[in-house]
Amino acid sequence: MGFISRIVLLAAAAGLLLAAVLPWVTIEGLALDLGPIGVEVPVGGKTVHGTDTSLWPVILGVLGVARKLLIALGLVVVAGGGALLYYLSNVIEIESSGSSKIEQALAQALITSTVGPGAPLLIAAGIAIVAGALVAR
Repeated sequence: MGFISRIVLLAAAAGLLLAAVLPWVTIEGLALDLGPIGVEVPVGGKTVHGTDTSLWPVILGVLGVARKLLIALGLVVVAGGGALLYYLSNVIEIESSGSSKIEQALAQALITSTVGPGAPLLIAAGIAIVAGALVAR
C-alpha cells in the first residue's frame, strides 16, 4: 500500500470517527421517534449525534475491515450516508407520513429540523475510503 493511499485511508478513518460524534440533526418542537436510526426526540427537541444512535458501532466497525473489501465497503458507506442524509433532511415528513392530514400539518408547523455535519462527513469518508483503496491497488 502506497504512502498516498495510507494517508487517504487514515483521513477516511478519522472522518468516520468524527462523523460518529458530530451532530447529525437538530429537531425542535414536539416529540418524534426517529425509528430508522434508533433515537427518540423528547418534547422540546434534541440534537442527535452519531453516538446517540444505534448505528455508531457499525460506523466504527467499518475501520477494522480487510483491505480487499475497502472499495465495496466505501461504496456501502457512501450509499448508507446518502440514505441517512436523505432521511435526516426529510425526517419530519417521513415520520409523520402515517399520520392524519391534521397531524401532518401540525408536525410541519410545530417541529423543525436542521441537518448537522455528521451525515455529509460520513459520505465524504466513504468516498475517501474508495479513493484510498483504488490508489492502493
